[in-house]
Amino acid sequence: MNSLPIISLEKLKEIAPSGVKYQNREQQRLYDVCLEHGFFYLKDHGISTELVRTTIAASRNFFHLPEEIKKQYGQDKQTVYPNTCRGYIPLYGEMLNQKAGPDPKEIFDLGIERPSSNLPFTGRTVIPDETVAPNFASSHYQLQEEVLTKVIPHLLRGLAIALGYSSNWFDPYFDEPVIIHRVIYYPPEQSLAGKHTDLGMFTILFQEYFPTPSLRVYTKDAWIDAMCIEDALIINLGDMLQIWTNNLFVSTPHEVLHNLQQSRVSIPLFVYPNVDSVFVQMETGQTINITEIMLKKYNAIWVDKTGSGRARELK
Repeated sequence: MNSLPIISLEKLKEIAPSGVKYQNREQQRLYDVCLEHGFFYLKDHGISTELVRTTIAASRNFFHLPEEIKKQYGQDKQTVYPNTCRGYIPLYGEMLNQKAGPDPKEIFDLGIERPSSNLPFTGRTVIPDETVAPNFASSHYQLQEEVLTKVIPHLLRGLAIALGYSSNWFDPYFDEPVIIHRVIYYPPEQSLAGKHTDLGMFTILFQEYFPTPSLRVYTKDAWIDAMCIEDALIINLGDMLQIWTNNLFVSTPHEVLHNLQQSRVSIPLFVYPNVDSVFVQMETGQTINITEIMLKKYNAIWVDKTGSGRARELK
């Protein structure tokens, strides 16, 4: 395979009657793509191109602010537990793969704004307001809302049907999902994100268009470049879905090698179930606690420093 497959979200919206495994060819294709690749383009998603461009521009302006201003919104200023899931992270502040070392990229993480809670990954983000970073918070929260309403529910229903469940099977696990909404700034020339797998159910990626790609994906046979397709999102499966499906759908390794003269902004949203939910693993019947998995995976990056997901397995 030389390029990633393309799935139409509009076609996935054609919901099958209860008990019917596949209603249409696109849902069959979704199953096959998840089984074989775990990485695909998503078109016909309904999110405004102008909103994406505005959000990317506001993000670049934020990262161009002086370092002393950005650090006022760092992880150490955040109130959500763990504080490593929110806020600004400077160059070399995160290591996704031990062999690659700390990544030369900058990050800002936010989440769904909810009242403070004893639950992990839940609460408010300390984020710059309009006077500090115009359009930064507002455009990201608008983009997040569109993803929550236009993409995630339909993708979950498509996955449920593809797995042979009724279309609403995932709904009880996602009425208050956790979203780790990340903004990444890759400086010009030799910036990267080391080889890793993502931690959630799946990731929704908005990537800035360049004719030369920076994202590389490991298919079953080789590493390939993920070309930028205008107005298409990229979806990849994460460790949580791999655990849930008992390794039927496997999280897909990927990396970023950015060597262009221009900086690159990307916006991945890592999608998790309700943090306090418990699910039963397919086939085994084993009970899986979402909180335990999320904290274990996060500690692997920020406490144990062993990397993201299955990073240690990757060569």
